[in-house]
Formats: sequence, C-alpha cells, structure tokens
Amino acid sequence: MRIEAIVFDVDGVLFDSFESWFISFNQTLEEFGKSPVDRETYRKIFWGPSVEEDLKMYGLGKDAVEVALRNQRNNVHLIKLHEKVYETLESLKDFKLGVATNTPRINLDKTFNHFGLYTYFKVVMCLDDVERPKPYPDMILKASEFLKVPIERMVFVGDTTSDMIAAKSAGCQFIGIKIGDKKVEGIKDLLPILYS
Repeated sequence: MRIEAIVFDVDGVLFDSFESWFISFNQTLEEFGKSPVDRETYRKIFWGPSVEEDLKMYGLGKDAVEVALRNQRNNVHLIKLHEKVYETLESLKDFKLGVATNTPRINLDKTFNHFGLYTYFKVVMCLDDVERPKPYPDMILKASEFLKVPIERMVFVGDTTSDMIAAKSAGCQFIGIKIGDKKVEGIKDLLPILYS
C-alpha cells in the first residue's frame, strides 16, 4: 500500500536526547531527596514513558514534573542531532511529515527552535495535545486526522516499545530504530525502506 505520511517520535529518532533527560531526571530525584539511578536502569525503565509516569513510580507529583521539565530545558545543550537528519527530512518531501512525542510542547519548542526543525513538519503532536500519551494510540490517530491521511497509509517511526505499541494500536505501519520487525539502524537508513 502506498505511504502518504510519515510521523516521527522525537527522542532517540530525530536526535539523541538521552543524556539531557537522564541528567534532568537524576537532578530532579536529588532535589526531592531520592537516590539517582544509573544509565542502564534509566534506559530500561524510564526511557520511553512520559516524565509524569516516571516520577509517579517515586510517588512524586506535578511539582516534581515541572522541576524535571525545567531541568531538561536547561540541558538542551546536551542534545545531539542524529546523523543526516536534515538531509533525510529534505529527501522525504514527497510525504506529509509529522511528529508525535510524549515530550511537552514547552520542552519541544526549546529543542526544535534550537535545531530549526519546525519547518519540516505539517503537524506536531505533543504530550499536551492528548489526554493519554503513548503507548496509547491517541496522538498518532490525531496526527492522521490533521494530516488528512488514512491511518493505514501512514508510517510511524519510533525507538521504544511504547512507540511500537502505540503504532500497532492505532493500526498504522511501524518502522523501528533498532526495534521491531521492520527496523533500521537510524533515520538516515529510512529512504531505501520507504522507497522499496
């Protein structure tokens, strides 16, 4: 079936923001008197769900979430774009492009403005735009509506189990960054798979 739209997760797909979120999470835990976690634990348990879900595991609420998001905005300098992001997005101009991320808009704004990424996307769905974040399919379904593309003609590109579940629940195709049945090493490897 012909693909008309590609929607991307952000963290781990367009850029490597792991360090910025990992450090921000630990800064927040320490501010609230909790012990920090190591990188492996963070990647295994906390990487993928929303910050709110992560901090809930510690019994922390909205005040901690706000601190974590503020910390992450202050750590934007730790974010690195993945290889060939601009070139790949330029090459995908035949498709309608969108974003669906569990990151709140205030944080995404800081990063997208920093890297000049808004220009590439027709729709940008953030945590604030839905009641239920990924792994629920809500933001992927909403992106499909905004783009006016049937869900089965859309591909979602993600890098976590949460992304994979959301795509499957939405009924859209999924390409994983190092995950799932149809996977690639990075965004730079998407073109051959999309045009095959």
